[in-house]
Amino acid sequence: MNLRNGSTTSERQPSRLAIIGCGAVVQHHLLPALRRIGWNPEVLVDPSEANLRATAAIAGKNRQIIKVADWTAATSAFDAAIVAAPHTLHGPIGKALVAAGKHVFMEKPLATSTTDARLMLEGALRGGTILSVGLLRRYLHVARWTKALMESGILGPIRHVTAREGFVFNWATSTDGLLKPGLAGGGVLMDTGAHTLDEMLWWLGDARITHYRDDARTGVEADCLVELEFAAGGQGLLELSRSRDLPNTCRIVGANGHVEVHLYRNEVLDCSENVRAFKAHGFGVGSFPEQRFPELFGAELSDFRKSIAEGSQQGIAGSEGLRSIEAIEACYARREAMVMPWEAPSRDAGIPSVAPGTRVAITGATGFIGGRLAERLLEQGAQVRCLVRGIGTAVRLARLPVEIRKVDLVDEAAVAEALEGIDLVFHCAYDPRSAPQNLTGTRNLIAASLKHGVKRFVYTSTFSVYEPFPDGPLTEDTPDGDKNWVYTRTKLELEKAVLDAVREKGLQGTIIQPTIVYGPFSRPWTIAPAEMLLYGTVILPDRGEGLCNAVHVDDVVDAMILCALRPQAVGERFVISGPETVTWGRFFESFAQALRVKGPVYRPAADIARENSGLLHDMKLVARNPKKIVQIAVRNPAMRKLLQSALDSLPKPLYDVVSRLYFGDGSRPTGMVHLPDPQLLRLYAAKASVGSEKARQMLGYAPRYDFTRGMAETALYLDWAFGAQPRAGGVPEAPPTALAATSIAAE
Repeated sequence: MNLRNGSTTSERQPSRLAIIGCGAVVQHHLLPALRRIGWNPEVLVDPSEANLRATAAIAGKNRQIIKVADWTAATSAFDAAIVAAPHTLHGPIGKALVAAGKHVFMEKPLATSTTDARLMLEGALRGGTILSVGLLRRYLHVARWTKALMESGILGPIRHVTAREGFVFNWATSTDGLLKPGLAGGGVLMDTGAHTLDEMLWWLGDARITHYRDDARTGVEADCLVELEFAAGGQGLLELSRSRDLPNTCRIVGANGHVEVHLYRNEVLDCSENVRAFKAHGFGVGSFPEQRFPELFGAELSDFRKSIAEGSQQGIAGSEGLRSIEAIEACYARREAMVMPWEAPSRDAGIPSVAPGTRVAITGATGFIGGRLAERLLEQGAQVRCLVRGIGTAVRLARLPVEIRKVDLVDEAAVAEALEGIDLVFHCAYDPRSAPQNLTGTRNLIAASLKHGVKRFVYTSTFSVYEPFPDGPLTEDTPDGDKNWVYTRTKLELEKAVLDAVREKGLQGTIIQPTIVYGPFSRPWTIAPAEMLLYGTVILPDRGEGLCNAVHVDDVVDAMILCALRPQAVGERFVISGPETVTWGRFFESFAQALRVKGPVYRPAADIARENSGLLHDMKLVARNPKKIVQIAVRNPAMRKLLQSALDSLPKPLYDVVSRLYFGDGSRPTGMVHLPDPQLLRLYAAKASVGSEKARQMLGYAPRYDFTRGMAETALYLDWAFGAQPRAGGVPEAPPTALAATSIAAE
């Protein structure tokens, strides 16, 4: 449809729509928004048959929809296209579409290079077609209010601007497009930064990039830091993360006042008195009505359709997407490596190392221990292949020069193919959803290792196989724990599968049983204790004198590599702990000191046991925090995906109920009392002491991190991970829920 033909709106038929790229954002957000505004696609384009089937089912089973792998096969069937393909394809597809006379709605970023972006814009202008870009945050009331505030000059000359946006990425991606440089064009800067930079530059005008640092080695960055100078004056700092929760705010300080706004919630968090009186678009501070994500997606798509019908641009023109792409391109052009403060090169002698060129496969590499193992092996010159179940959790791996393969371990053929040519296998994966799947996956790995002649198979178990722990020394000869506990029973079954294969089939297998593993990025024993202390009260039994048996992650990795190198490790189990035993009181007190918050509270164990009786305790938890109901449900990835895809389609009353239960007002409940359940109470009270003598004697294991050294390093990580959270009354602002953040920040 050529907008120069002079036809009136009433004479034009509704544009026939194609969707190019049928991944998660289309299925979860764009299709529900299109259905809400009554604009149904005629054509779906995706190279994946599975994506086409899933998207067609959401679009409507009773409609005839053309499904093709290449949009050029259906050129005559559509007039307008929504492009939601991998980022690096935006430029080539967009240029070809406007050259073919099609109207284009390009999901952000407009392109991954300014050259492609400009050529696309020139083509649309030359052909008289509409080119819009999906920068939906500009539809937020608070964003438009902030733009008006900046234009009013109330703040005076701008002095400095600080924006920090981050969340632990777990978006249910349907492809690995966000993790491959050749498809993503970049990491968190290209993805989330396309939104955040657009907001900053829209509000404050042009800027020059002065410094840029990120954590990518050869892949796509998970964390980055941008320093800017605004043409109108003032310094800027932008921090972005896919690995931690940041405040998700922008603070603007001028000579005459200041304001701090949330980047994707309609909130002014702080401001000077002169700003408090400012009104724009009918809104003042605290008067913004709520906007749901479907409303924002629907608004930008409605404007795109209206632009086509009226022959003039409505909403966000493609040209508006150019400035942020220029800034992103400038960042990558002057990239410097981001060195984390806890990552200083070790000067320790005798660190166990594999031979350069060793081909290694790791399962569970998206986790804490497996991820650190991958980093260490790369430093030693190994070739690392990571077998992952979900792409969305692999953002930290994607920074590294590793091969990432999406492999379901229950798929025997896929596992066999993944281990071809591998020298060493480190099996760190554990699926808490299904004990039988863990056993099937481990047996498949064993079979593939035997088939391909793998030199060593190292299985990472846990000292929890001995729970509940007896007092006194705990060794590999300690009797097995309570098999009524699913985790203990499953881990023992997996250990047996490995040892049976060693004895009966000649597997070169060994098992390590780490204790309480802490250090940077540890979810259970670093992040969780920190959050418990930051947002609530930790209760420990008696005086916290139970023994913790903490071990730093790098000591565990040392032990894993030793197990892969030492012949005498085959067929053996090794309990791995640190060089000293600390109490749970010291463990939590050290975290509290690092976080600058109050420490644990001590109560008699008998009192805790009386209060904390099974179902009654669970009912109290839910009563204190109803969000637990939905949060428990979304731990299951299938349930999370179902909720994400269904949420936008819910009628508003039901949508509001679910949102209140899960999202609440965007803040984490504070004042929570973390009373240990019966199993945790036994752990906190146990006096078992693990010395790792067998590993010392047989492997030469020599742990390098006493608790003082380990916590000094971990404290640097805690300051990086939690230090940016503004504290009010000693309690930081809560990070957004994962679903809330990904729905709008990483669409």
